[in-house]
Order: sequence, then C-alpha cells, then structure tokens
Amino acid sequence: MRILTYLSGTLAATFLIGCSGGPSKKDIAQSPFYWTPQEIDTTDLLSHEFFSDIHKNNLGGYVFANETIERKWDDESNFVATYDMSKMEELALFCRLFIANNSGPLEMYKQFAVNPRRIKNAHLRYDYYLDSIHGSMYYDHKTTEEELGWESVRYPIFEQKIFEEKENEDPRISVQQMHIVEALLKHQKYVESKKDNSILLGLKYSVADGGTKGRWEQKKKVELAAGQVLLTNVDEGLELISKIPEFSVPEPFEPNKKLEEEALQLLQNYGRNHGWKEKFKKAIKTSDYNIKRNRFSGIIEGRTIIFAVVAEWPDGSWTYQYFNTYQVHQGNNEFGGLSYNGSADQHLIWGGAVDF
Repeated sequence: MRILTYLSGTLAATFLIGCSGGPSKKDIAQSPFYWTPQEIDTTDLLSHEFFSDIHKNNLGGYVFANETIERKWDDESNFVATYDMSKMEELALFCRLFIANNSGPLEMYKQFAVNPRRIKNAHLRYDYYLDSIHGSMYYDHKTTEEELGWESVRYPIFEQKIFEEKENEDPRISVQQMHIVEALLKHQKYVESKKDNSILLGLKYSVADGGTKGRWEQKKKVELAAGQVLLTNVDEGLELISKIPEFSVPEPFEPNKKLEEEALQLLQNYGRNHGWKEKFKKAIKTSDYNIKRNRFSGIIEGRTIIFAVVAEWPDGSWTYQYFNTYQVHQGNNEFGGLSYNGSADQHLIWGGAVDF
C-alpha cells in the first residue's frame, strides 16, 4: 500500500490556513509553493513498529503544534498548519518529523554511502525554505550514535523563552531557531515584498555522506522527511525578532555623535577603497576608550575605540559589524583622527529596527 506523506494523506489537504486562530480558510495545498507529498510504500519499510497512529500516518513528513510534540501525542486536532509570528512572545511553534523508511538515519546511510562502515561520515542536514527560496542550511557533522538511531525527531521552531530576560544571562536560541531566523533576515527584501506578510516555511531533513567530495552543501544526501508550515504576520515577527540579543542592534556604551559620524565616514571610505559590497549607514560607539601605552616608558601612544557599524547589502539584507579603530595621542590629552584597526564577525539584523 502507498500513502502520501509530508503531512500525511489525511492531514495534508485538510490543514487550513488559520487553524491556529487566523481568519483565513484558504487550503494550504493551494499555495503555488506547496510541496506535493511524496508516496511512501508502507510494505517496504525497514521497520513496521510505530509508537502511535500519528507516527504511522506521517512517514516522511512533519507535524506542527504550539507545544512540544511528545511521542505519545495522539490528538491530531491540536496540530497546526499556520503560525502567527506577531504572537511569538506568547505562542510557541514546535515540529516533529517522521523518517520515511521508519528507521534511524544510519540505516539509510548504510544503503548509499561510499564507505558504509565509516559511521563518522554519517552526517545530518537540515534545510530551510521560504516559499521557493532555499533560505538556509544547517549541516551537523558531529552526529551521535543516539541521533543516528532516531526514527523521529522533534525540535522548536520558535520558543517564547528566547524573549525572556534573566539576570546576568541572555536567553539562548537553539541552532534550529537560529537558522530559521537567519533565513528570514538574509531574505528580508523578499519577505518584505509579500503584501500579505505570509511565508510558507519549508523544512527538509536528510542524511548525508560526509565521505563524498565537495563542500557540505555538495555532499551526497538522501532526504528523509519534509514538511511546510505557513508563517503569517511576518513583518511583526521580524520586529519582535529584533529584540533577541543575537539579532538586535547594539546599544551605545556612551553616545558621541562627532566620533560616530567620523567612524561612519572612515568605514564608508575604507569599504569603498577595498571593494566591499555593503553600504555603511550608521556607527554606534560601543566601548570606552582603551588607552595604549609604550611597553617600556609607559607613555600614552594612543587609544582604541570599538564601533558597531550597521550596513545594508545589495540583496536587501542588513548587518552590523564591530570595528576597532585607533587614534594616535598628540599630547596634552589630544588624539588624532580615527584609523581602521580591525574587525569582527558580521551579524544579521532586521533593517526596520535601525533607528537613524
């Protein structure tokens, strides 16, 4: 017998956009970006043991809910096909996937790998799609034996706790959530072009052979599960995301308009002279003055200042990046102009959160 999966034959066409509280009743399957479910031959599985009917009916697919989906879950009425991102601070979104052949990734790896016995080359790959755009990829090359044995996996897509502030501790965002947020931010020009502020988020889970040639994205792989969920009010969601420490514009340590304007001009000229693609828009002084002295005499030679500089890219994405600058001491507590003194990693942000 063959069944259609991704959301299962019984769920795929009946999930309605709006089943988690939205007003629309449009069938998710009518979207031009909808993935037609694959066929699963249930007579040709590596295992015929299932921990629930939901497991059995959703091979090769994903299910979604506003709470973590335990293995014992048996209530399909609480599954959702849409998620209102304007409610991220109060409503979570979780998923659970079910591997198509009802086995752990390792069993499938053994069937196609160049060297099936080299288990260390059994890697896991997660792909994230925004409508038809491949938004991001997470390649896990440090898999555990336990992970490779799971026939079903669950993880959070959005959790409220990433907005919770704790004393002396920033809320931590999971790797999965990080990549989904990064996909939205990397393609914010496309996201903002959607007049209905909705995006069909697609998820794919694969096992890859790390022993094959090429970069991680080029490694030979076999897809194990795929599914989609509709994100609504994405514009409001991006505004909320800009509050998460990893994706927020840094606060100034001590505002200094004159130095910030000088730093912005410095980076604009430096970037133009070095062929950088981004256009710097704003500099934020994020450090105190770090005095540098001669190691032998102790005489002040200069000082460094760190700025977070916001930039817009040709593809419409926005980032900030920390730059270290240097000023030569000219005597009498006077310092010269800023010069470039190094940089750190770039961080994606939502352009709408930048206050000019």
